[in-house]
Amino acid sequence: MTVPESPIADGVPRLEQQAGTPSVLQDPLTADALDTIEFDAVLELVAARAAGPLGAERVRTRRPTTDIGWIGRELARVEQAAELFRRRDGLLAEPVDNVAPALARLRIDGSLLDGHELAAVKRLIATSRRVADDLARVKEQAPLTLVLRAEPLPRGLERRLEQSVDDDGQLLDSASPGLAAARREVHAARARLVKRLESILRSLDPAGGADGAVTVRQGRYVIPVRRDLRSRPEGIVHDESASAGTLFIEPSAAVELGNAFREAQVAEEREALAVLRELTILLRPTRPELLAAFEMCIAVDDLVARARWAAELDAHAPDVAPAPAELRIVRGRHPLLLAQGQAVVPFDLQMSTDERTL
Repeated sequence: MTVPESPIADGVPRLEQQAGTPSVLQDPLTADALDTIEFDAVLELVAARAAGPLGAERVRTRRPTTDIGWIGRELARVEQAAELFRRRDGLLAEPVDNVAPALARLRIDGSLLDGHELAAVKRLIATSRRVADDLARVKEQAPLTLVLRAEPLPRGLERRLEQSVDDDGQLLDSASPGLAAARREVHAARARLVKRLESILRSLDPAGGADGAVTVRQGRYVIPVRRDLRSRPEGIVHDESASAGTLFIEPSAAVELGNAFREAQVAEEREALAVLRELTILLRPTRPELLAAFEMCIAVDDLVARARWAAELDAHAPDVAPAPAELRIVRGRHPLLLAQGQAVVPFDLQMSTDERTL
């Protein structure tokens, strides 16, 4: 008996669900039997072969079913994928970020994805393209794996994200001319402000400046001035040192430059928001394709984990028949004993249809 995966959270559909995943067995007797045979411990062994945490979790959530047709197709798919690994050919699986919450928000008009979410979507598009290409590569040797394949998203969309956001989720200057210009103005405004503050600091009594460095307090650029300095410049006191001996002052002569710097920052933030809005609007119509790509990457990772495990154990798909039927195990070995590195002696078992207990 093989096991279908359980429904995923966040409303992300599965390709197998769309094709009609069978219901799983959830009665108390089945649960007790799974505990007895340490089913979850075996699933952990398989999950350890996954490339990423989402693929591993897909393995862990699998539970038995009695749908013979589904079982046969799934076993055959794993057998074909395992044969690739036995031939040292393999099938590509890569980890993906959990973009399910971001893709769910794309359904809402007016919603906005942030830089980190856009970077995750960018990685998903690139990863799904490689996975889809590899599924196409092995279609002759493992045709049953092709059902998991989703069509790659347009390369133009991938390039737009690549020129707009880096892997850390920071918007790039190349995201838009407006953003690049706004950032240049921020740098220029800051340079003018710091230059003016350094000039004021140098004009003070040499003993008046505490360390003589421009710094930031409460979001404003200030200079440190000793509290007892008689020629202390006029301005706004934003903070004081722990000893209260030094004041951090924004001189009146620099307030206008400080305001200009802040205005430049606001303009940059406005341009960045416009880029995020543009990219989110660009992605919204592709939400079904992104969901399919996301599902493909997780489903392939789940399949590859099972196929790797089968290849490592030299395990092969059994023939499955509806009950009542003869049970025959050929060269059976306990997977948990194998995982412990113990020398396991294979055994054969045969039980006729009228034998109910062992």
